[in-house]
Amino acid sequence: MEQIKKEQISIIVFSKGRPLQLHAYLESLFLFSDAEQKMVTILYSETVNIRYKKIMQCFPQVNWIQEQQFETDLKQLVTDAGEYIMFGCDDVVFTGKFCLIEAASYLVKNSKVFGYSMRLGDNITPRPQNLSTEDSVFAWKWNCEYQHYNYPWELDCTLYRKKDVLKLTMEEDNTIKNPNYYEAMITPENREKRIIRPYMACNAGLSCAIVITVNRVQDTHQNGFDDSMLTDIYSLDRLYNDEDNTLDIEKIAAIGNHIIHVGAEYFILRKKTKGYSSAQLYKKKAKDVAGKLTRLPIRVDHHLERLQYEKGAYTDKLQILTTGETMRLLEKEKVSFLRYGDGEIAIMMGDSIPFQEFNPKLARRLRKILRTEIEGLKIGIPYYYTHPIKNLNPFVASFAKSLTAQRRFLCRNCNRDMVYIDTCITQVYQTYEKYNFQQYYKHMQNLLKGREITLICGEGVLDKLEYKAYSVCKSVDFITAPSMNAFEKYDSLLRAVLRTGKEKLVCIVLGPTAKVLAWDLHKRGYQAWDMGHYFKDYDAYMKKKPQTESEIIQFYKPD
Repeated sequence: MEQIKKEQISIIVFSKGRPLQLHAYLESLFLFSDAEQKMVTILYSETVNIRYKKIMQCFPQVNWIQEQQFETDLKQLVTDAGEYIMFGCDDVVFTGKFCLIEAASYLVKNSKVFGYSMRLGDNITPRPQNLSTEDSVFAWKWNCEYQHYNYPWELDCTLYRKKDVLKLTMEEDNTIKNPNYYEAMITPENREKRIIRPYMACNAGLSCAIVITVNRVQDTHQNGFDDSMLTDIYSLDRLYNDEDNTLDIEKIAAIGNHIIHVGAEYFILRKKTKGYSSAQLYKKKAKDVAGKLTRLPIRVDHHLERLQYEKGAYTDKLQILTTGETMRLLEKEKVSFLRYGDGEIAIMMGDSIPFQEFNPKLARRLRKILRTEIEGLKIGIPYYYTHPIKNLNPFVASFAKSLTAQRRFLCRNCNRDMVYIDTCITQVYQTYEKYNFQQYYKHMQNLLKGREITLICGEGVLDKLEYKAYSVCKSVDFITAPSMNAFEKYDSLLRAVLRTGKEKLVCIVLGPTAKVLAWDLHKRGYQAWDMGHYFKDYDAYMKKKPQTESEIIQFYKPD
């Protein structure tokens, strides 16, 4: 059997703005395992006013790489890695002994095992049947019903073969913007197709790691965390860099755990500091309980509102065409259109969304446009927001029931004398479970066929589409805009578009900014369509992607 050497194992760790927590990761890694500094590469994303210099000095033999472009950097690191790769994240703390050489050796002997996990063990229950013939190893078939054991691809602390990682990474169609996107590329719907090895393994004893979830450093994935203590990244940076404080690895490891993701009770500092005691934790927990009791009337109100929605109490509140009626209108009349959804409603209500920060000017314009009727321009709101229809995708149907605030907002702010079109005209595949999709796309493509269009979209949004719905057009001119916070560049964007000829159809894929742009262009004599997700929706339909919850969530994430 091949004798594994440490040089064959690479540890790639992702960090963003969390040097104190990263210190705990590295300290515990070297305390509890056979890993050495030279085996570790940290891909860190620099955050303003967060200092990594001290931790670099503490671990000088670690390879420190500052992130430039995540996907490019990631692919280079995987390409350059040894034959076995363990990923890591800076909120992981190791709590028990493990041997990477033994884990890699097990993978050598067992070709059907995909990965060797350090975060699973007999304290993480319930567990599937043990299929291992070795006393020191627990092995199982990962396509099972048991939580955590049916999650073969993760970035906390599982050892994989480089050739498997490289294949998964290079074959990924979607943009890998950060570690969350990287982990999310393997879904319950595609994992059996993409992961050919059916088994996983871990140590037969206790798990060797926990994930202490006390803060979040990205906005694209709303991962939960326990904020019982003052654990924002800037407070922790001061604790680490100015007060020379670190997490107490030994005390954390001594607590024991029965779950992987733990809260603030595991966030134990070596030096006592005001605001980080157990008393502070219990005080916050008590406050949370009181808050839940205070919110009880709101929860009851939302429940009653949902029942009203299901009984059709909103169907006569606003005049909204169905998807089919909207299609027939677009085929019959030469109009411009723009569409509102939950993102625009959030902006109008004063909130930010993942790809557009709240902007008061944008909010004011969206509010005014929503209730203003002008000739030749149609405004869309989702038909299913006020009409409980039966052929919705189950995930969308469940989502619709939760839209109490959005329904009430539309009823207060829309013009009841106007006839609105259906927003979902551009995202039918993501909306409906049962629909004549073939006929729908035939009609939509006929609307584009032979047209000269100017297509305005965020940078990179259309890059990975395999099926180009706009290929039926006579000509396509592209204007690229920022994929994030496009409204900040609105004036220059409008000037660029106005240089195009009015004989061309202007198609816009630009979130909330598209509404304002379509309005302004129409008033200047252009025909403008807010196409929203149509081009992605068409690509998903042509690929016959599963219409599952995880796929729909992935679909609507920022590109």
